[in-house]
Amino acid sequence: MIKWLNKLRRFRRDEGGYSSVELVICASTFLTGFFWVFETGLIMTKQMMLERAVDIVVRDLRLYQSPTFTHDYIKSQICDIAMMLDDCDTNLVLELEVYDQAAGYTKQFSCYDKEHDVTPLTNWEPGLRQEIVYMRACIIIDPMMPNGVALFPNVQASGIPLVADTAFVNEPE
Repeated sequence: MIKWLNKLRRFRRDEGGYSSVELVICASTFLTGFFWVFETGLIMTKQMMLERAVDIVVRDLRLYQSPTFTHDYIKSQICDIAMMLDDCDTNLVLELEVYDQAAGYTKQFSCYDKEHDVTPLTNWEPGLRQEIVYMRACIIIDPMMPNGVALFPNVQASGIPLVADTAFVNEPE
């Protein structure tokens, strides 16, 4: 018993390895913060690319109102321009509807539900000439860090929704 107590006292007096413990605690805290900042910047970049792609495609849609501008064509154009979105062709949800001045603007969006593999039903009304048309694009992206969703309040556990929306008037002929 005394031999065991002597070993315990020597272990308690030994100061070797203290700096390693401090390094592990400080480095893990610093690296976690660094990766959260990096991931937030990456998500903001993806959001910017989605909004830019929607703006470019809507400009063409507004000016050239062609029968080739179908749902699938516009979706593929947005995915081609917004290069950073993973699995964009299957996860991007588009909605196009004529703006009703009596009903106003609704900020509710529908995204692809990855957990249940459900694509929501959306409106696709290109509208007539000189009508106000509202377009919304939504995609859910996966965070790099396992707990990256915790950084964003009111998001689903399956990922972070990115939404880009715009309104335009169909040009007269």
